[in-house]
Amino acid sequence: MSMQFLKPAGLRFVTSQTDAPLKKNDKLPWYVYFIGAAIYTALAGWLFAESSPLAWVCLISAPVGFFYAWGAWKKEKQARVDA
Repeated sequence: MSMQFLKPAGLRFVTSQTDAPLKKNDKLPWYVYFIGAAIYTALAGWLFAESSPLAWVCLISAPVGFFYAWGAWKKEKQARVDA
């Protein structure tokens, strides 16, 4: 009885770094982060008016969104200069 299904894998399934995509384009643009942060800021103000404890979560999250927007804007600006 032959065991042909136990063939060695060889180098067929090995990938190299050259197979990786050169440029990932799955990042969100800076204005999406900015709009999200603005929405969180407005939501925080509304929730504070309603005396909701969830307002603190929005108030903490909004600057994070602005920080991500600033970082994405800097990367986009640098990509334009490099191109």
